[in-house]
Amino acid sequence: MKLFFYLLVLFTSNAFSQHKLAMIVAIGQYPASSGLPPIAAVNDVKYIRSTLNKNGFDDINIKTLINEQATKALILQALTDMAVKAKKKDIIVLHFGCHGQQIRDQKTIELGKDEDDGYDEALLPYDAKSRYNPTGYRGENHLRDDDLYPKLMAIRQKIGPEGSLLVLLDACNSGTGTRSESVAGSRGEPIPFPDPENPIDSLVEVPGAKQGFFDNMADSFSNMVVISGSGPHQVNKQVLVNKEELGALSYSFYKAMSEIPPGSNYGLLFEKIKATIQSFIPDQLPMLEGNADQEIFSGRYTPKIERIYLKVGLKKPALPEDSVFTIEKGMMDNLAIGSACSIYKAGTSDKIADAVIRKVENFRSIGVANKLLKRNESYEIRQLEESFGGLSAGIKLKFEEPLNKSSLETQVKRLIHPYSFLALSDNADFQVAVRTVAGNKQAALTDRNDKLLWTAALNSADSLSLEDSKQLLTNIKKALRIKYLRTMPDGGNLTPFFSARLFPNKEYDTAKGVVLEPGDSYSLKLNNKSDSTLFFTVLDIYPDNHVEVLYPSKGKEAADYSVGKQATVIRRLTVSKGTPAGVEFLKIIVSLEPMDLRAVFQQTVRRDAMSSFQAMLDDVFNERDERKSTRGDVSSLKAEEIGIFTVHFTIKPE
Repeated sequence: MKLFFYLLVLFTSNAFSQHKLAMIVAIGQYPASSGLPPIAAVNDVKYIRSTLNKNGFDDINIKTLINEQATKALILQALTDMAVKAKKKDIIVLHFGCHGQQIRDQKTIELGKDEDDGYDEALLPYDAKSRYNPTGYRGENHLRDDDLYPKLMAIRQKIGPEGSLLVLLDACNSGTGTRSESVAGSRGEPIPFPDPENPIDSLVEVPGAKQGFFDNMADSFSNMVVISGSGPHQVNKQVLVNKEELGALSYSFYKAMSEIPPGSNYGLLFEKIKATIQSFIPDQLPMLEGNADQEIFSGRYTPKIERIYLKVGLKKPALPEDSVFTIEKGMMDNLAIGSACSIYKAGTSDKIADAVIRKVENFRSIGVANKLLKRNESYEIRQLEESFGGLSAGIKLKFEEPLNKSSLETQVKRLIHPYSFLALSDNADFQVAVRTVAGNKQAALTDRNDKLLWTAALNSADSLSLEDSKQLLTNIKKALRIKYLRTMPDGGNLTPFFSARLFPNKEYDTAKGVVLEPGDSYSLKLNNKSDSTLFFTVLDIYPDNHVEVLYPSKGKEAADYSVGKQATVIRRLTVSKGTPAGVEFLKIIVSLEPMDLRAVFQQTVRRDAMSSFQAMLDDVFNERDERKSTRGDVSSLKAEEIGIFTVHFTIKPE
C-alpha cells in the first residue's frame, strides 16, 4: 500500500511538473496618429484561446495583451515575466496578431548591425508608427527581431531541452494596412520603414553570419518552432469565415489543431496550416522554422522520417479538386519520369490514391493521381523511386590489398543494384579501392582525377558498416549533383528579366578576366527588370568541386533573399581563406517563389522549402512519353519558372 502511495505521489508530481503557458498579443486598433489602419487581430483571440484550452492550457496561464496593453515596453516586460515564471519542461506558446514591417538595420555593428540584406524584421506594437518623422518618430518603438532574440533565448534556456516553445506570427509584413483587404483585393507590395538617417547605401559587409534563433541548439536550450503566416516580403492577408474577418494563420492553426491526430509533430501541423491558407490565398507562402520533428505541445520528438508533401493543382485559377499535383523534389533529388508512388492523407496510414510522376524538372516535379484530390487537404507521397534521369555513373572496384574481396565486392554490388543510374564498369567515373592506413584497412572513393571523395574503415569481415555503406552511396550522389550543376546551362523563362554581374573591388585586367586572391572582396550585382519580386539562391562551386549554399545563409530563410520589381541588389562577398587555386563558379538561380537547396547539398534538417514555382526551366534530359491527366496534357504544364545565371572568377594560389 505504501508503495502504491509512493508511486501515485511520484506520478502526480511528474504530471504537474510541466506547465503550459501562453501569451496572446492582439493589436487591431492603433492610435489615429500611427498611420496604421485597423485590422481584425482581436477576432483571432477567441480562436487561439479555444485551441489552447482544448490542449491543456488553463485560462489563468494565458496572458492576453490587447490594443493599448500591447506597447513595446509591455510586450518585452511580459516576455521577461514569462521567462521568470517558466520552469524546466514547460510548454509555451506565443501568438502575435498585429501589423509588421521591415526596418533598416542598426547603423553600426556595435549597435546591432547584423542583417546581410540591410533590414530587420519588426512587429508593430500599439505605440509604433508606420512613417519616419525626424522630430517625432524614428522607429524606436518597432519591435525588432533583435529585441525579441534575447527574450526568446531566455525562455528557451529556462524551459530546457525537454520544454517546447511555439511562436505564431500572424503579422502583416507591411505598414500599408493591406491585411484588412478582401481576399480578392490587390495584394500590393510591402513598404519598409523609411529612415533617411540610415540609407541603404550605407550597407557595409557584416563580418560573419548572423546568429539566428536556431543556431544555438546547446543541450540547455529548448527547441523553438516559429510559424509565420507569410514570407518576410509578402503581405499577410485576412480570411472571411462565417462573415468574420480573421488572420489567415490564426484560423488555419485553429482548424488544423481540430483535425490533427494525437502525437503529431509540428511538421504535420504546418502542412495542414499551409493547405488551409493556400486554399483561401493560393500565392501566400507561410513559413516554418525550427525542428519540426517535435511533438505538438510536448518536449518529446517523433522518429525522423522524411515526408514528401504535395500541393494539389497547378493551373490557375485553381479548382477545389484536381488529380494533378506538384512536389518540391526534382532531378536534384533523384526523381525520374514514370516513378510510381502512393498518396496518403498526411500523418496517417490511410492510402488515398496511386500516382505516377509525369514531369520532372530541376527542383520540382508534376504527378498525376488516379483520383481527385482536395486542395484544402494535406497529402504526402511515399515509395518514390530514385533515379538520376539521363545522368549516370560507372563505378570501378579495385581491391589490391589482401582482404576478403568477395565480402566487400558483394556489398557494393548490392548497394548500387536498386539504382539504375549506377553500374560497375572498368571505364568508370568513380573508383572504390582499399588501402591500408596505420595498419587499418580503409575503403576509399575517388573520382576520375584521383581526387579523394570519401573514406571509411573496414570491419573485421572486410566490409563496411551499414552507416558507412549509406555514406558511400550519398557521396556518389553528391558528386553526380555537382557534375550536373557544373554542366547545367544558363537560361530559363526569367532570363530576359534579370541579370547577374560580378565586380571585383580592385582594378583588374578585363582581357584576362577577374582574378582574385583569398581574402579579396568582390560584389555580386543582381538586377530585376521585371514587374514582380524575384527570389534568388546562390550556389558557390569551389575549384575542388565543394559546393556551398551561399544564399540562403546560416540563420536566414529562403524568403529573405529577393530583388524587388525594377530594383537592384548588391551583395558584398570575400574569397574564403584557404580556397584552392582554380576557377570558382557562382550559380544564381532566380525564381518567382523562394527556394531552399540546403537540404540537397548540406543534408541539414529540412525546413519547409516554400518553393511553389509556376512554370519551368527548359528540360535538360529527354523525356519519355507521358499520359494525359484529367486536366489535360501534363507535358504542357510548367512547374518551375526560373532563370539560371553563372558568374565566375579565377583564384590565384596563396
